[in-house]
Amino acid sequence: MQYLPARNRYYWKSLLFALLVFAPLILVLILMDPEYSLSLAGTGLDKDLLSLVLFCLGLLANFVYLRFKFSNPLDEIAKQVASVIASRPYRKISINRSDEFGLIAYFFNDVTKNIENISYFLKEGSRMSSDLNIAADIQRSVLPKEIPVVQYLDTVAKTRSADELGGDSFDIVEKNGEYFIYVGDVTGHGAAAGLVMMVMNTLFDILLPKYDNTYDLAVAINKELKPRVNAAMFMTTVFFRWSPLEKRLFYTGAGHEHILIYRAAEGVTESIVTGGVALAMSPDISKIAKEKEIKLNDQDIVLLYSDGITEAVNESGQLFGLERLKESLTRNAVVGDSLKVFEAVSKDVISFVGDTVQKDDMTLLVMRYVKDGYSPDRKENLVSTNWS
Repeated sequence: MQYLPARNRYYWKSLLFALLVFAPLILVLILMDPEYSLSLAGTGLDKDLLSLVLFCLGLLANFVYLRFKFSNPLDEIAKQVASVIASRPYRKISINRSDEFGLIAYFFNDVTKNIENISYFLKEGSRMSSDLNIAADIQRSVLPKEIPVVQYLDTVAKTRSADELGGDSFDIVEKNGEYFIYVGDVTGHGAAAGLVMMVMNTLFDILLPKYDNTYDLAVAINKELKPRVNAAMFMTTVFFRWSPLEKRLFYTGAGHEHILIYRAAEGVTESIVTGGVALAMSPDISKIAKEKEIKLNDQDIVLLYSDGITEAVNESGQLFGLERLKESLTRNAVVGDSLKVFEAVSKDVISFVGDTVQKDDMTLLVMRYVKDGYSPDRKENLVSTNWS
């Protein structure tokens, strides 16, 4: 929209109209009365003519006053408003008056200040979104992209973040013929939780070569993690050590959720408390942590999860809960290999939640013990960890 300042033209037309009216009047008066001419050539003006001249000067002064007190401020306001509408550069209106013009100027300055703040936040939001996307890519790079083939233990693990950055983490690493597996959940979610998760994953990779059991590994990681996070942050974790040679599964709990075990012979699911205390809650967990063994029989299934699963909420505000998860595992344990069990259980969770927005990160790990070795139903050996 183009702004056309028409008031100036109207002011000058009014002034010209006044001059055109009063100038002929003065000329007529001079021509009709010679005394006026003599008076003009003398020492002074006739009082009538003087009054007329003063009236014209007063009229001219009035127009000048109106221009500076009315037209100029209004022009400045209209010019800056037009610039805002046209998305051109504008400046703050400097009118320190308590009348209508001061009110309009104050309103304009306040509105444009809010616009600038909104624009700033939008730019910052865009920048932060870009930074978070980069951080999310880095985080995804530290998580295993695929699950390795674990001897006698058909294993599938996937995670789904509630935000760009997630606080859930897991890894499976082979060392000297044994497999070390962990699942962890940082308090909360988002950027802070994502950073702690990446530190945890890095410590797992760095310290694992130094230790041969989950107890020593958990104690060492806690010792390094504690001074690197603030007092309000901690991470519940459970570490597993699987020995294919002995076909034995050991674990050390660090305040994580229950471990679910489907007993194939009985067709029931039991739950055991992981025990211990969350990592980074105490400087030293050596007197609290313990390595324990889970006895497995052929076709038994071990299921690990983060609280984003059990605390998933449906439209009625109900929690999915531990009992529903146990029932889902019991019902779906016979559908096929670990990937099919994972898909069936995760489908139960997603169906329960419906259209409710996910509020926390979700991680699910399924391990089926196959005594004589397994041939998965799927064609590929490696399973993607992406939970879409």
